[in-house]
Amino acid sequence: MGTPDHASRAHGHGRGLRRAALLAWAACAFVVWNVVFDAIVIQSGREYLTRQALHQQGRGDPVTIRGVMDPGVGRAARTASAAAAGVGAAGLLGTWLAARHRPGRSARRAE
Repeated sequence: MGTPDHASRAHGHGRGLRRAALLAWAACAFVVWNVVFDAIVIQSGREYLTRQALHQQGRGDPVTIRGVMDPGVGRAARTASAAAAGVGAAGLLGTWLAARHRPGRSARRAE
């Protein structure tokens, strides 16, 4: 009576695998957010340097770092959040679909 039967052990194992899959997808979403955010902030920094150099050469309007970086950081946060949300949604959907799959069961019903 104290030991669980095979079915409940398999259910617990499946739950652990789903939790591990969700954690792996969350980690992927976290990495994607950071990479996308960093890339766009770096791009904004380069844009500032280019515009500042053009201004110093007399070929462009005056520019401030805030005027370029503030919109760049906002764009980076929005874009990174959208990308991470896409990765997270794919992970949730994939994990949900995998949890619905029953080994040995065909996608088509036997006739």
